[in-house]
Amino acid sequence: MLKIKNIHKTFKENSILKGVSFNIEKKDNIALLGNNGAGKSTLIRIISGEINPDIGLIETNLNFSADVGIMPQDDILISDLTVEEIVTLKLSMCRVKNNNYMKWIEEVNLEQQAKNFIDSLSGGQKRRLSLLLSILNNPSMVFLDEPTTGMDLASVDNFWKLMKEKNFTSVIITHDFNQIDNFFDRILILNEGIIASDITVDEIHSYGETVEEYYRRTVQGEAIR
Repeated sequence: MLKIKNIHKTFKENSILKGVSFNIEKKDNIALLGNNGAGKSTLIRIISGEINPDIGLIETNLNFSADVGIMPQDDILISDLTVEEIVTLKLSMCRVKNNNYMKWIEEVNLEQQAKNFIDSLSGGQKRRLSLLLSILNNPSMVFLDEPTTGMDLASVDNFWKLMKEKNFTSVIITHDFNQIDNFFDRILILNEGIIASDITVDEIHSYGETVEEYYRRTVQGEAIR
């Protein structure tokens, strides 16, 4: 569905990405892991077309406006709209046939906040709204950057439940190691500007390790006790 080829990116002489390459196949559920500052968000911004790479190509037949949902690390919301107003606006922009906005709002448990202004929402509620706006057009593929940040435990559980129900092809930046072993089928570890590991979860488990243990060993060089 999408090929990332030899992506390089430098900011102010700081080389962030140093030749990142991988493919995304239909129905992949990929966890993109790496330490803070590893370049994960930069990579998603390049794939989405928000910024350009210095070197490298993104090859795909997908129409990004219609087939791909992007949830950035920072919530990009119009603060003086209500929840129902921004959802209705996005439904209209996406030309979604099912324009029952309350049905959509209920999917992320924001029905009690439907008439509230976005500026009044908590951080976790804004993340849930950002998630909803990224999937309203029923995309074929989603890129989600730390989607559960600020959510309470019930909202986190609902997020993973919703992802399983929607069954998107997905690339998700997350540090929620409680769910990685259960939800994802493939792990990409970004370290020092390159893909340090591209491995299936089943293979990690065959070593007798959890994804967290494998990640620590790969990135931090920690021995498994």
